[in-house]
Amino acid sequence: MTVYGKTGCALRFAETESGKVRGTAADNPRFTVFKGIPYAAPPVGDLRWRAPQPAKPWDGVRDCVEFGNIPVQFGFPMKEDEKQAAGEMSEDCLYLNVWTPAEHAGDDLPVIFWTYGGAFVGGYSNRPAYNGEAFCRRGVVFVSYNYRAGALGLMAHPELTAETQAEFGEHSGSGNYYFMDQIAALKWVRRNIRAFGGDPDRITVMGHSSGAVGTAALCATPLTKGDIAGASILSGVLARDFDGPGEMFIPLAEAEKRGLEYMEVLGVSSLKEMRELPVSALQEAFRKTPRGMFQFCGTIDGRVFPDNITHMYHRGENHDIPYMFGSAMDEETHLSAHGGKSFMLTREKLPAYAKNFGDKADDFLAFAETLTDEELAQGILYGTSMRSRQQAVNQLRLGRKPAYLHVFARRLPGDNAGACHGADLPYIFGTLQNDWRPYGGADYELSRILTDYWANFAKTGDPNGEGLPRWTPFTEDSDLSLIIDTVPYMARKELTKLQLYKIDYLTSTDEVDSFI
Repeated sequence: MTVYGKTGCALRFAETESGKVRGTAADNPRFTVFKGIPYAAPPVGDLRWRAPQPAKPWDGVRDCVEFGNIPVQFGFPMKEDEKQAAGEMSEDCLYLNVWTPAEHAGDDLPVIFWTYGGAFVGGYSNRPAYNGEAFCRRGVVFVSYNYRAGALGLMAHPELTAETQAEFGEHSGSGNYYFMDQIAALKWVRRNIRAFGGDPDRITVMGHSSGAVGTAALCATPLTKGDIAGASILSGVLARDFDGPGEMFIPLAEAEKRGLEYMEVLGVSSLKEMRELPVSALQEAFRKTPRGMFQFCGTIDGRVFPDNITHMYHRGENHDIPYMFGSAMDEETHLSAHGGKSFMLTREKLPAYAKNFGDKADDFLAFAETLTDEELAQGILYGTSMRSRQQAVNQLRLGRKPAYLHVFARRLPGDNAGACHGADLPYIFGTLQNDWRPYGGADYELSRILTDYWANFAKTGDPNGEGLPRWTPFTEDSDLSLIIDTVPYMARKELTKLQLYKIDYLTSTDEVDSFI
């Protein structure tokens, strides 16, 4: 494998569609990082709750040496030290960052397009864990970006729908600014990444948690057809299910109803008034809505998403590209307190739960009689691994490229967090040195292996490479996952009997009322 960053120097200037930009030396000065490049106009004033608009061109050279503003956060209040590290928070947040090892525009290196998570209500791209330099060492251009979240990113409303239909036609609706920002950033990369030495035809989208939902959505919306070469979906695998942490996509009418509820909490009566409110009022009211953090989600609007994307994946309407699906071993024991439907199934709940199976309800109840109480109670836990397998089964059922499955099992040093939600990220990014934990030599070796896997996948659609433990895709003959521990190995991720029953039902039945 060619190691970048030992000789030569990456380009420091790039010509974008909006103007020329100057980057700065990365930690390794042979690489360049361009920080805070605007990929769309600031979504403020009349552009609040509008689809992202083109960035305004500039004259001369724009210095891109500081990260852009982080998006307005609608989740738990940030601690003071985190505020200082994150930087200014603002609605004016549609900026992206590019790490590149390329010495020339047109070097056509593969690209990773990273979408961070934040429970749909927050998050930002300039965390130390998301530094792209380890990918640069492996000859990959790395892009991260910010996008709107919470009420600013997901609220639908009848007045907004009228505006949207005037702009995009009657088969469209409001909401989904969260996802439209992500699409706009991807489109910007497609149009401009060659100036940074990247290949616009080799863009791998990668996301974690709610950012993984965004990544899955990028691979489903018809608006990005032909834009994506591969996808890595981490701890946010979307597939049809009756159980999960919360609804991800709802019909437009329901989404508009939730927007009206929000307007009532705000104490105003028009969209004009809502656009004039300060951000602090939007944040305060968001926490008082009927569903709290879960007030808003994706909208089945007819244009960005013609249907719930879990059904689109089932029908094969997602992009036919290589996929990696994975999770962390212990994460769902931590996530079970985050809301949504009950994570424990009991015999008392069986009659109601059986209704999920439609005309197969009696068959399900007969099956449930064969399970012990413990098997029932555990039956709907750890759904991310179940949904990963469901998507892998779908790939085979649809005659598509087999998926690569993985489960991060390495327990973090320093406390009792275990292999928790997000534990894998500093390993994959090669940023263990930016964390407080007392990582040892085995952790750094594991990190090297994982960064190699993900860089290889970005290059070829196959994570395997010289000197790496063999990672086989999920096939009918080999239904294995890569278990990521001190030394990664292939094994079958054991699922409960109920989960396996659900996979058979969900992959063989067209009409399913999916909670997710």
